Amino acid sequence: MVIGLDCAPPALVFDRLAPVLPNLSSLRRRGAWGPLRSVAPPITVPAWACMVSGRDPGELGLYGFRNRVPDSYALSVADGRAVEAPRVWDVAGAAGKKVAVCYVPLTSPPRPVNGVLVGGFLGAEPPFTHPPELGPRLEARFGPHRPDVDEFRTEDREGLLEALYDTTQLHFDVARALWDEEAPDFAMMVEMGTDRLHHAFWTHLDPSAPDHDPSHPLVREARDYYAFVDAQVGALIERADDDTAILVVSDHGARRMEGGVCVNEQLRRTGWLTLKEEPTAPRALTADMIDWSRTKAWSTGGYYARVFFNVEGREPEGIVAPAALDDARAALARELEALVPETRAARPEALYREVRGLAPDLLVFFGDLRRRALGTVGGEVFAERDDRGPDGCNHDWDGIFIAAGAGVEARGPLEGLSIHDVGVTALALLGLDAPDGWLGKSRA
Repeated sequence: MVIGLDCAPPALVFDRLAPVLPNLSSLRRRGAWGPLRSVAPPITVPAWACMVSGRDPGELGLYGFRNRVPDSYALSVADGRAVEAPRVWDVAGAAGKKVAVCYVPLTSPPRPVNGVLVGGFLGAEPPFTHPPELGPRLEARFGPHRPDVDEFRTEDREGLLEALYDTTQLHFDVARALWDEEAPDFAMMVEMGTDRLHHAFWTHLDPSAPDHDPSHPLVREARDYYAFVDAQVGALIERADDDTAILVVSDHGARRMEGGVCVNEQLRRTGWLTLKEEPTAPRALTADMIDWSRTKAWSTGGYYARVFFNVEGREPEGIVAPAALDDARAALARELEALVPETRAARPEALYREVRGLAPDLLVFFGDLRRRALGTVGGEVFAERDDRGPDGCNHDWDGIFIAAGAGVEARGPLEGLSIHDVGVTALALLGLDAPDGWLGKSRA
């Protein structure tokens, strides 16, 4: 039984909120646990897909929620079709194991499995389940399919909390029903609500945040939601018998966002990016604003910056000669790394075993993820807030790993855990070897 809590960080689960998380704390006491190093970039997409496929982002060709469309300057939103590699449940199913998969990101549209699957975050068109007839049956019992809340960058914190409680209850209700009724050999679910809470409530969760007020009522509200999630975990794991191994994991962590860097504005000011018209006010950069005949590089915003060069023969209106790309990347990397201390600009071929699809030419992590990359032009280079709405949280490198139950030695704290260890460990606990080429090692 694998339970995923998106974005859950060690600082909360293992430390600050541990007193109100009795079920997770109990699992730690009787098993093995520790911080789980994510992939680069540490983002829901591609991190969950890497966790369960034994592949890195470059091998999957997934570099974020949106990825380049070949022969254009456009970006498309990833869905389940973007993951071609077999995942843990595919390997288990091929070995005759029955599986139940619920709400794991990038499982919509659903593919056939040896068991049941309820699609997760990203992928909006029905059917949402395998088999297709499972969806209407679940909706009749539990309500409409909702893998995520509608909006989390909002000033309406109370409304968001209500939505989080409703969707989290739905997800665990479905997971418990499928565990009870399908009797799977392997089950996995992912709850996105913890990530959404962090983005909206991080000021109230992190005492180091400048605006943190320990007496603010939302401090208790944020803590209570975590306690609710823990209770839902408890109600699920109590269904596991003595022959069941339990893993609780997250895809990445969370940390305070200390402002942002408007990368495209920096590129505009330094001559790498040229617009058709000078901006009169800050606005999001779109492809139609760019004079491609004079633009060498542009970027997309996010938890990290993806910088693309306008390469001759690769982009529709490329002007950077392929032979000059390496020198151009090195020059721009030095410029961007000088903007904020502890910034790293990496080439994809230095991070991944293979680079598929149209990868960013540079992946830039500002201030070791303390600052977000923003896509706007026309304002200042440095911004205090996210340009997409209220958000006090950026992602961090380490998520959580907890293992307990059958086949797991009670070893206490572990070090050096990798996100790739989760899939290999799950297969080992099923008595199966990981396929050739999978990253990670068993931690059971």
